[in-house]
Amino acid sequence: MNERQVFAQWRMWRGWLLELLRELPEEQWDEIPSHHANNIRWNAGHILVGWDHTVCTHLKQERMLPLRYHLLFPRDSRPEDWKENPPAKQELIMHLEQQPDKLIELSKNMLDSALEEPFLHMRTLGEMFLFHISHESLHLSVISMINKVNKNARHL
Repeated sequence: MNERQVFAQWRMWRGWLLELLRELPEEQWDEIPSHHANNIRWNAGHILVGWDHTVCTHLKQERMLPLRYHLLFPRDSRPEDWKENPPAKQELIMHLEQQPDKLIELSKNMLDSALEEPFLHMRTLGEMFLFHISHESLHLSVISMINKVNKNARHL
């Protein structure tokens, strides 16, 4: 697997995600359009948690994010169930900025390493990285769509 290209792809998608998130005012991060379960803040936190949980677990490293992130943003969670205030926009952006460098440093020369247990039928760390890059691009699209739906609703 071409490690340099995989890491470059992740940095590219993360850059586009950060660009979009920085331009959205924080008061819009918690708006949930009708027929949706989550908001922009949840999607940003969920991206972080997915990477942190799976990569750190595989590398037998302590998770880098605070435990509360893993409680607020796992799969199938929703903002309506939150019992505490979620992280602020700037805190989420800070973690999104820092995460690639940290996880790439830990993962160098390891993308061909076998996972102890398959992850969604994937067997190597590199395959997991490719999944997460796709997952991140999917959530970038969801954030963009939520922003457009909310913007249209505000103009009605």
